[in-house]
Amino acid sequence: MSKAIRGYMAETITAFQLDRSLFMIADATQDGTVKVVGKQMWFHCDNCKYHKIVASKQTWNYFNRLLLLLESDAEAEFVRTRTSWRAAWHIFFQAEEPSFTELASLPFPSISSLLWLRRKVKVFSRCQYPSGIAKRRIRSVFLEKLLYIPWIVPMLILSPVVLLYRILRCIHLEPRITMPQGSKGQ
Repeated sequence: MSKAIRGYMAETITAFQLDRSLFMIADATQDGTVKVVGKQMWFHCDNCKYHKIVASKQTWNYFNRLLLLLESDAEAEFVRTRTSWRAAWHIFFQAEEPSFTELASLPFPSISSLLWLRRKVKVFSRCQYPSGIAKRRIRSVFLEKLLYIPWIVPMLILSPVVLLYRILRCIHLEPRITMPQGSKGQ
C-alpha cells in the first residue's frame, strides 16, 4: 500500500488508480494497519473527476505519517467506543477545534510516540511537499458551490433527524494505534 501512496504523492498514479489500489490491497489482507490506512487515504480521493494529487501542506504531512505507520512495527485497528447520549450531546455542542499538537501527531497517540517511531524506522524516507500543488484544486470554487445546491433542501429538512441519530448512536469507530513494545510515548 505504501507503494501506491508514494506513487500518488509522486503523481505517477491518479486518484482513480489510488482508489482501486487501496481497495484491492485492503481486501486482500487481514492486516488492521493496512485497512486503517486505506480508509484514511480514501477520504482524500475524489472519485468523480480524474485528477492528480490535491493536498495542502498539512494533508501532505499526514500522508507522510501514514506512510511511517505502514513502514513501522506499529499496529492500527478500528476500535468500537461507547459513550452516553449526554456525552455525545455535550461533545457536539462544546466541540473545540483540535490543537496544533493533535493535528501534528495524527494518527499517532502523541508527538512523542511519533518521534520515537520515526527514530526507530531508519529506512523511512519522507516525501517532500512540491510547491506546485499548493494552489491546485479539483474543481473551481464556483462549481463546488454549485454542487451543494441540490443538497441544501434535503439537508435542511433532514438535519434534525441526522443530529438525533448521531447523538443517540452511542457506538463510534475510532482508529487506534498500538506502539511496538519499548515505546516511550504510549
